[in-house]
Amino acid sequence: MATAAGSLPSASASGLQVSPIGMRFAAVTRADALWLTNTGNDAIHAQVRVFRWTQADGKDYLEASRDLVVSPPMVTIAPGDRQMVRVIRQIDPPGDGNEGAYRVLVDELPVNGKDTEGLKFVLRYSVPVFLAPRGDPTVKATLQASWDATPGGSVLRVRNTGTGHAQIADVVRQDAKGDRMSLLPGLVGYALPGATMEWRVPGATPPGGGALRARINGETAESTLVVDPGRR
Repeated sequence: MATAAGSLPSASASGLQVSPIGMRFAAVTRADALWLTNTGNDAIHAQVRVFRWTQADGKDYLEASRDLVVSPPMVTIAPGDRQMVRVIRQIDPPGDGNEGAYRVLVDELPVNGKDTEGLKFVLRYSVPVFLAPRGDPTVKATLQASWDATPGGSVLRVRNTGTGHAQIADVVRQDAKGDRMSLLPGLVGYALPGATMEWRVPGATPPGGGALRARINGETAESTLVVDPGRR
């Protein structure tokens, strides 16, 4: 995920690119590589940091962590060049059977150059990193969804009772006749193991019945979210 700060018509685009956009450490993996590439015409300065990622009360929380470290944490990349940043695991694999979740934040640092016209976009990349549990078992998300009416509108809640994360995208409602209604297009968000996340659904709440379907973890085929019949 990349976010840009600042939005003036005269702004110039940044050339910072980050790859891969997600990382998974097997139980035996001690380090992996994150690549920062400068596709622009000016040098880029960036800072790389690691945060422990948890979810509670339907929200994401990031806390600075030394469970993973990055080297180097500060980089300068010349135009057309790229820099490898090593992401190094400092702890043993999780022992509770669930994935561990972290975020590596890559922040482009603003540079006030005399030759820079207008406002330069400053990017932030937030790269999810998942640590396989001890023994490297197969982890899987198990999802249950419910609808709730709130004063601010309809809310979709998704609880993950599995051992692995769920990246949720393209939520649709399909009725008994096969007619489909798009509810939340594109990337909706993540539900980590043991967490319940919520997202507001624009417009009116669909009538009861039918099925909620979504793409999970980038799969082409849709999966059906198990809907709690008591809260729809």
